[in-house]
Amino acid sequence: MDMMETDLSRSLTALGITPYQGSAFDLRVDLNYRNMQRLPNDLFKLVELQWLNLNVNKLRDLPQGMSALKKLKWLYLENNCFDKFPRVLCELKDLMKLYFSNNTVRNLPIQVRQLTHLRLLDLSDNNLSEFPMELCTDSLCNLEKLFLDNHNFTSLPAQISALKGLKLLWLNDNKLEWLPQSLCELVELEELQVKNSCLMYLPAYLTSRLSKLQTFEWKGCPLIAGVQEALEDGLDGLREYQRKLNEEIEQENKVQFRSEKGASWDRPCYRMRTRPRGVAIIIDNFCSMEWPTGDSSRNASRATPTTSGRHSGASDTGSDDVGSTEEGDSTDKLRNTLIKLGFNVRVMRGLMSLDIISALRFLSLEDHSYFDSLVVCILSHGTETTIVGPDGIAVDIKQLTDIFSSENCPMLAHKPKLFFLQMLENKNSKHTEKSSPRRSPTFDSETPPPPPPPQILLPDDPDFLLTFALVPKSAISESKQSVYHFYVGVLFGMLERFARKLNLLDVMTTVHSEIKRIRLSTDKASSVHITPRLQSTLKYNVYLSVHSSSAVHAK
Repeated sequence: MDMMETDLSRSLTALGITPYQGSAFDLRVDLNYRNMQRLPNDLFKLVELQWLNLNVNKLRDLPQGMSALKKLKWLYLENNCFDKFPRVLCELKDLMKLYFSNNTVRNLPIQVRQLTHLRLLDLSDNNLSEFPMELCTDSLCNLEKLFLDNHNFTSLPAQISALKGLKLLWLNDNKLEWLPQSLCELVELEELQVKNSCLMYLPAYLTSRLSKLQTFEWKGCPLIAGVQEALEDGLDGLREYQRKLNEEIEQENKVQFRSEKGASWDRPCYRMRTRPRGVAIIIDNFCSMEWPTGDSSRNASRATPTTSGRHSGASDTGSDDVGSTEEGDSTDKLRNTLIKLGFNVRVMRGLMSLDIISALRFLSLEDHSYFDSLVVCILSHGTETTIVGPDGIAVDIKQLTDIFSSENCPMLAHKPKLFFLQMLENKNSKHTEKSSPRRSPTFDSETPPPPPPPQILLPDDPDFLLTFALVPKSAISESKQSVYHFYVGVLFGMLERFARKLNLLDVMTTVHSEIKRIRLSTDKASSVHITPRLQSTLKYNVYLSVHSSSAVHAK
């Protein structure tokens, strides 16, 4: 050992650091539980270091000097105080395992793609609101194990298919509402965990494509009964269930396969060949609302309900009762978007609660055998689980979606049924959320109990999509914007731009990300925001367009 190594060993020993060197190629340093806020500079002189444990300290950042540890392969940084991912880590290009759980990082730098030798990455228990797109790259194709438990993800990007080498994926304790078909391209995947999510259905070809999948953990997910029953027999039961279902639908010619740029297989999508594509009904109860802003000119120009409390218009060529008001213009935009997407559009206004039920029941009894889909758009007062008409009567949203179950409306079986709802918080009602069960006294009293799981608003059936937003009462009370601008305006604008090119669920992810960024002001100089929700039992992708046979084909 030369003089420099001797001095270094003395320095590290004085700091209470005992490096372990099993061989000339295996130098390890353990610095966990040291209460450190910064690293000793002498540490960066260990240029042969390959294993470093810095767990359970108070580190907030890492100095640039750490880039000298070029041979580092294992790095533990769990339970520290990082609120930003240290950029210097991206320079450790030999890194193979990075443990970074229990910090407060909100996003990743694009430079993380330089870690091309990374085999394991643990980012659980941070503050990521979305799956990091920075990870969706071919340069990380060597990544085999990815842990992303306990975040606020509601979806995964289609680009996750770039992680071709992934063998283990943990996404427990997130808010996942659906899984992309592109997940089926991770053909090396052996273990998938999605416990305690909001998933109601699984990609229809998940088990047939992922032949190496051995472990699937889903407890705590509200999967529909048919899928849960299949899973009682494990993955073999799910494989058999999906095989039979896919064969049945392929024989009925209700699924097509669409080639995607960069995809390793043609992804399944619902058949969309008919013109019109189906019926789309818009029930607009905003037209009879009084504006709370005190703008008398606006109120004077608004159409008033008839004595029956109803305005209705049908077909895609009918005129709006509201005339040229801002609300009428917005309704026109919703209707025109659906017309452009190939639907036969009907507009109904000012419906009482029981009239809404009747209108949808009559719609379910029509002949839909020629059509490929259905759209229902409702704009009204309500809560997170109910719609409230002008008469003040609350109707359960699930009661409305049940009308189109395969049992009640068999002509729409295996066809997508799409519900787009916007509710203004009902000022005359209170939320009737069920209280969560009492926590055991052994829990820390300072830890708030988890929120109750969202109530299921869809029937126990596949092929449904429900997306909705509850606009807070406080935002409406002093808002100068049209009520249409809060959610459905953004939603239908995105549909018009992207629904022909992108899978509908990917469009909804973009819409909800956009909505969550919007802050609405109130009369108290504060701000509120909208948190849209989505529930899906769709089996396949949905493209609201007609494609040439070269792009889409039957199996």
